[in-house]
Amino acid sequence: MKILFLLSRIEKSGVTLNTLDLAQGLVNQGHELLLITGGITDSDNDYLVKIENDFKNIGTEIKTFKTPKGNILNKIVISIGAIYQILKWMRQLKPDVIHSQSPYMTFLPWLLKKPFITTVHNVQLVKNLKYKNPTELIAISRESKDYAIKTLGAKPDTVSVICHGVSRRFADITPEKDLSLLKSKYNIPEHKLVIGYVGRITKDKGLDVLIKAVEKHLPETTANNVHMVFLGDYWLPSDEVWLKEIMDRSILRNSISIVPFQDPKPFYELFHIFVLPSKSEAFGLVAIEAMMSNCCTIRTDTNGALDQIEHGKDGYIFSNGNAKALGDILQTVIENRELRDSIASNGKLKALENFTIEAMTKKTLTIYNKLI
Repeated sequence: MKILFLLSRIEKSGVTLNTLDLAQGLVNQGHELLLITGGITDSDNDYLVKIENDFKNIGTEIKTFKTPKGNILNKIVISIGAIYQILKWMRQLKPDVIHSQSPYMTFLPWLLKKPFITTVHNVQLVKNLKYKNPTELIAISRESKDYAIKTLGAKPDTVSVICHGVSRRFADITPEKDLSLLKSKYNIPEHKLVIGYVGRITKDKGLDVLIKAVEKHLPETTANNVHMVFLGDYWLPSDEVWLKEIMDRSILRNSISIVPFQDPKPFYELFHIFVLPSKSEAFGLVAIEAMMSNCCTIRTDTNGALDQIEHGKDGYIFSNGNAKALGDILQTVIENRELRDSIASNGKLKALENFTIEAMTKKTLTIYNKLI
């Protein structure tokens, strides 16, 4: 099967990683992959360059269109040229399936009157002239399914929930020597309990709630034995100012390490507890990565939580923004190592059974076959 992905940009996002993971899964099943994209958002970023090379290394044929820049007139001219070029490529490539990973590119196969699939990755998507409801729609959570039907106007019988999957490599064990080197490099204390976060560092990721939970809602002796690691990059300069002000006011400022974003796999193994305190999430793929890495996982009740976690069995869910509720859960799992290890083990088993690339690929192919 020849499958064409439409992806607006290769950037630091769950959409990009999901596209790459699905591409890998499809190639492993013997399918041919094509990608039309606006390219990487930062050509000097090694992480993004690696993602683009990963697409190429699995045999993906990539066509890159020019993205709009400059003044309004230039943007209009470039956009018209890009649309013409993409439509021309789509005709020439003659794919069996068109899958628009970027919903705002759905107008392109619609213009060609071709059947197509799109994935709704978040519930902030605003319906506009660029968005066209697809022949089949993939929602990544039960919340995004409801949003697609109620807000985007998708027909219920065209919507299927397929949760994101991650590589089984997260279940592999990193040599202790490598973990020790990471601890040394980033000054992560050897004998403290480590609470970790992975993702963009922005206000909507709720790191202020996590800091407050540890500082205000844990016993002082417990809080003093905690070290927090935030693995991620600031989205805007204002985000760095915001977090610095919070840390400067906090008595825990020396118990927080900010680590530039990189492969999170070994860090999940350094964390005793992973917390995703986001105030808004599309799915929260990092929670699945943490679970598969055998890390006790706690997250907010934002999109994807109920698809991922059975509260108290294979993870924990707390009310969005509720630092006291998070503090109570943290105290429970910090003080009860046996419980923490049990939650981590159950989470790993669940992730391996339900949230692998193989599982995601199999379900996605079922949708593709409807179009052929």
